Amino acid sequence: MFRDIKSSSPRRRDGRVLAIALGLLVGACPACDNAAGVVARAERDVEHTDVALDLEGKSGVATVTLTSPPVAPLMLETGDLVVHGVTADGVPLAFTYGEQAIIIDNSDSPARAFEISYDYQAHGNFDGADERGYLFTWPYFCGNVFPCVSDPHDGMTFALAVSGVSAGDVAVHPSQVAQAAPSYMLSFAIDQYVETELGTTSHGTHVLAWHRAAHATATMEGTVSLVDSFEWLESTLGAYVFGDRVGSVIVRWGDGAYGGMEHHPLWHVAESAAGDEVTHVHEAAHGWFGNGVRVACWEDFVLSEGTVSYLAARAIEQVRGAKRAAEVWAEYANELDYYRGRGDPVWLVEWATGCNQIDILNDGLYTGAPYMRGAFFYKGLADRLGAEVVDQALASFYQAHVGQAARMQDMLDHIETTTGYDPSTCAQAWLRDLEIPAIAPCP
Repeated sequence: MFRDIKSSSPRRRDGRVLAIALGLLVGACPACDNAAGVVARAERDVEHTDVALDLEGKSGVATVTLTSPPVAPLMLETGDLVVHGVTADGVPLAFTYGEQAIIIDNSDSPARAFEISYDYQAHGNFDGADERGYLFTWPYFCGNVFPCVSDPHDGMTFALAVSGVSAGDVAVHPSQVAQAAPSYMLSFAIDQYVETELGTTSHGTHVLAWHRAAHATATMEGTVSLVDSFEWLESTLGAYVFGDRVGSVIVRWGDGAYGGMEHHPLWHVAESAAGDEVTHVHEAAHGWFGNGVRVACWEDFVLSEGTVSYLAARAIEQVRGAKRAAEVWAEYANELDYYRGRGDPVWLVEWATGCNQIDILNDGLYTGAPYMRGAFFYKGLADRLGAEVVDQALASFYQAHVGQAARMQDMLDHIETTTGYDPSTCAQAWLRDLEIPAIAPCP
């Protein structure tokens, strides 16, 4: 995902946006801590969400299908949506509002599918549907767009239809995603897009780019290795599960925003990063880690971002050569130096001490530190064990957990089981100790 930039820091390619740096985003998902939510969470496992949005009327209809009929009142996060009605099998159901959530009284209905009609609000702070023409709901703002469960552990399949698009504009989004994915993956981008075919991998995946005419040159520069990198990821890690049409969509996020967001299969890249090769490959790699394998808890953020940062550098090395890879690692090292000596424990990557006990934004875990510390942890493993050995460990982990959620500790256990090397000392130094170690092979 996109990472915000500040004038005093290096460019960081994946995460939230400048709004965070300015302190404009407040609060987590209140519904997640709502007492009713604690009771109902086990009964609200969303299997599929079908969303139809009318952009002109700022209205939506979401059909939410659960894995089984709930046995307690159903609670779904709704942010600042105004819900007009809920039905199951055509029968209206009563509902009440909780804190940024609705609680549906399904006591007289055995249904597991609920149709919810609502109005939504425009958002301009990377926390919903932006009037500039895109959705951005990471990490827990899906409820501002459709009734949802934002817990990263939960995965859903979904379908999306968008109407009310202005003449001359093109809405770019998948019509459906048939593999379980985190709620924040659902998105669209709308602009005067030109579609460019980049190539097809040997696995039959068509790789494309969508951009305005003004960004054609930069986009071609940034996607120079995207087809080959995607092919390397497919061949090395395992089958891509989000469809056979993928690619980068160049989005107008506005001044100060740099990077991308993993809205697979059509991930977003900020206009300012259209020419940045690493951003495109990084976002592509989230199809395997972050989306293909979800994080179980926000404390496992490094399992997504650290793994993908490493994979971006590794893929570029394989398709562009050692010289280009050295440039990527030098850029990473420069960013890592930004975090050295800061002396604030909120910069630590706390992957083993609780599950969703933190607010990823307000408690300081969302920084570039998990990206770079995670990348250099894997590089240390590769320098100790051999890059091909690490490739194999990542591949077998992905294949064992695709479509599921996992913890960073699961990855460490898997590395030890498959390689015979105990990575705990190296992981402690790179992922938990306050002091950032010197770049070197794992001991």
